[in-house]
Amino acid sequence: MRIDQNRIERVLVIGLSCLGDMVMASAALWNLRLFLPKAEFTLWVGPRAIAALSEDPMWDKIRVYDRGGEFSGFKGRLRAIKLMRQGKYDLIVDLRATVMPLFSGARYAPLWGLREVFLPKTLHEAERTLQALASLGIPIRIRQLRFFVPFETKEMVKTKYKDELKDRKLVIFNPGANWPPKRWPVEGFVSLGRRLISEFGAVIGVIGYSEEERALGMEVLKGLQEIDALDLTGKVPLTELGALLGMASLFVTNDTGTLHIGSAVGVPVVGLYGPSSPERYGPWGTRHRVVAPSLPCAPCVGKECVYGDFACMSKIGVDEVFSACAELLA
Repeated sequence: MRIDQNRIERVLVIGLSCLGDMVMASAALWNLRLFLPKAEFTLWVGPRAIAALSEDPMWDKIRVYDRGGEFSGFKGRLRAIKLMRQGKYDLIVDLRATVMPLFSGARYAPLWGLREVFLPKTLHEAERTLQALASLGIPIRIRQLRFFVPFETKEMVKTKYKDELKDRKLVIFNPGANWPPKRWPVEGFVSLGRRLISEFGAVIGVIGYSEEERALGMEVLKGLQEIDALDLTGKVPLTELGALLGMASLFVTNDTGTLHIGSAVGVPVVGLYGPSSPERYGPWGTRHRVVAPSLPCAPCVGKECVYGDFACMSKIGVDEVFSACAELLA
């Protein structure tokens, strides 16, 4: 299938449920927008992912697409198809690779999943969506993730943290992750933070969003016991985090959605990986480092661990992570 851009006025993109997945798809969506600059774009996005797009002026309309709520089950799918038909879209791109667009009446409704089936399983998610897009005849002009931060937010963040930073290196930690086996132990973050403060004079900022992640962040802050630490747990909206990461010298994080925001805004990232694949889900770009245990079973993302303890993250040493940080901070 090749898309004739002259025949497209209305576009619907059905996005993904998770924040990180949506950010990884942003490079492809950016190229799609460049290919269709005059079209009206509507995006349906999962409630956890909408923050990746909500303030971006590149999109005309955005609505929450909650597959666990209004659009759950068979009736929910029928409701979605009805809305697609009412929208009279010329092109529907469903990043979730369902067959619903086939029943939408859209002029173009490519089966996204079939375009990915022949790609290597280890190919990065951002690259997979770009190649799927290119298969529709759409030129790839930009190979960069996108997370829009308003200028006013950037200026506000600079002013807000000016006194705390005082021209010192800001290193942000994210000790959380939705899935506990993806989390590097709190003790590792504490030891790493102390070394970065001692050897680089860094200021350590600690983030966390869910209640559980905020608790992990507070454990790290308690362990640091340093005045050179910023408690950002539960206090920084995602667009503000994007601005803060844009100011930072380094971001050290488990495999979670905010890692990809870091990649998008250009901060050097040290990604900590155990059960998930850094090749497919790691930080995208060249100014990043991945630290992962040398285990024959990793990555797995399985429901059960062959060793019975999901301890792969605890096998990542502080010295390894510090070396990666030092390389990027040098």
